[in-house]
Amino acid sequence: MTTLNNDLKENWLKNIILFFSSQSISLFGSSLIQYAMMWYITLKTESGLMMTLYIICGFIPTFILSPIAGVWADRYNRKMLIILSDGLIAIATLILAILFLAGFDAIWLLFVMAAIRAFGTGIQTPAVGAILPQLVPKEKLTKVNGVNGSIQAVIMFISPIVSAALLGLASIEVIFFIDVITAALAIFTLLAFLKIDVHEKAKEKQTTSYFSDFKQGLQYVNNHGFLKKFFLFFAVFFVLMAPAAFLTPLQVA
Repeated sequence: MTTLNNDLKENWLKNIILFFSSQSISLFGSSLIQYAMMWYITLKTESGLMMTLYIICGFIPTFILSPIAGVWADRYNRKMLIILSDGLIAIATLILAILFLAGFDAIWLLFVMAAIRAFGTGIQTPAVGAILPQLVPKEKLTKVNGVNGSIQAVIMFISPIVSAALLGLASIEVIFFIDVITAALAIFTLLAFLKIDVHEKAKEKQTTSYFSDFKQGLQYVNNHGFLKKFFLFFAVFFVLMAPAAFLTPLQVA
């Protein structure tokens, strides 16, 4: 079990505000790009096949990597995992913006970008979830997770609106640069203002394999009745909501 040191205990509220601020900035920029690319591809091609390719590129890497990244979040410095994954996405977005400004605006570049972003998200999301117990006292963790969920819900609600408005007022390259700026701000906040010690397991010499840790996680969920039903429910829910969530822009176009 992760425990807080005295410094984090005394400053946990300030630290969690800084952390949520940085991640909210990063998530907002990422959401803008995600929806802007979706609208751009939809309006440019009006093709169900192109939308399918975008969805595959944008979600399969996260689906494959997330279980492995969950093990990484237990084994390595979570703060650095968040910074590196955010930095990878920002650099890739910057390169894409420069290519588009230079006239290389092929649709397949957006598919590559979607895959890179999905790769970074697959690393970042488990690390963000795993780092919260290092920042928050155990008795406050449920409330903080609720606040985090609310912030994410608000961002996911407003980002499609803002991205559509921006795409109507400016070029997609401008939106790319917004994502680079928000990622840079998030990384700077984590590096400059938030000190988080490496958790205990990351300091230890690892004696088990990645597969062993992953297998233990699956066994725990399988042996826990509520968690097994919980994960099955969300798996079915997300599969059923996917057509409405991703094909609505195509229907509008």
